[in-house]
Amino acid sequence: MDRIEEFTLDGKNFVYIDFSDLTTNEEISRVVATAEAAISAYPFNSVFTISNFEGFRFNHETKNLIIPYLEANEPYVKAGALVGLDHIKRIMANTLFAVSGRKELIIMHSKEEALEFFESKF
Repeated sequence: MDRIEEFTLDGKNFVYIDFSDLTTNEEISRVVATAEAAISAYPFNSVFTISNFEGFRFNHETKNLIIPYLEANEPYVKAGALVGLDHIKRIMANTLFAVSGRKELIIMHSKEEALEFFESKF
């Protein structure tokens, strides 16, 4: 799927998930399922994720798709960053992280900024 990119950088495994501009629950469900399969193929606590939510519209239905996805991926993800969030999306992301039990919410402006952050911190 063209919305999921797996790569290794300096010995670290990354999965980039592009949720940008998704408009239907069907599209979101497909990306969630593909991303979940890709992430769960890695050992526990070993993969870094970068999720792009630019142009994404959160609502009650999308919340119900994203929370189980976050819960399922939690054991595999060493750290994850979100990009493309405006103020309202940041509030929603904080809520989703709290409800799903994820611990640290990392918000960056771009994929490149997230990669630089992961390089410097891990």
